[in-house]
Amino acid sequence: MLKRLGDLFVDGVLLALPLGAAAYLLHKVLGAVVKALAPVSHLFPDARWFGVGALDLAALALLVAALTGLGAFARSAPGRRLAETLESVVLSKIPGYLIFKSVVAGFSGDDRDTGLRPALVAFDDNTVLGFVVETSDSDDDVTVFLPDAPGAASGSVVLVPRQRVRVLDVSTAAAMRAMKQRGLGLQKFAGAAKKKA
Repeated sequence: MLKRLGDLFVDGVLLALPLGAAAYLLHKVLGAVVKALAPVSHLFPDARWFGVGALDLAALALLVAALTGLGAFARSAPGRRLAETLESVVLSKIPGYLIFKSVVAGFSGDDRDTGLRPALVAFDDNTVLGFVVETSDSDDDVTVFLPDAPGAASGSVVLVPRQRVRVLDVSTAAAMRAMKQRGLGLQKFAGAAKKKA
């Protein structure tokens, strides 16, 4: 029971940290945008709706538009090159970044390769859930990340023969959910992969 509570606490902390960092960053950025809009604040009504002023709503709309434009740039050829450079130089060195990126892409419906593909990896007497990190056309080995359950921030990286890896036709988010629930739903994924094979 204590171990279960400890696991839940750690999972809560791991979820709260990025959410708290994102909320803090959003608060700071919105404050900066509101200050930038100060010279034109006389154009907005003084009324407040549910405690939110027109200037705050304008700042939020401007931020949403800027992030949407940044997202459009990220999907362009120069944006992809910039993102790949940032990822290889900085972001890939942050523990758990690839997993976070894959989960977010799964929620957004992004079909691009996010670096991690859920797979079943066969060993001598068992099969485990893993994530394909890298494959090569000239090599028969596949690089697979085997996360610890229920958390995914740490685990093992192994090279295994390609024939022992069965890529699953599920999103990274769905595979992570199964892992967080200590395997609940994994048999369904495995059954679908057998039918497909």
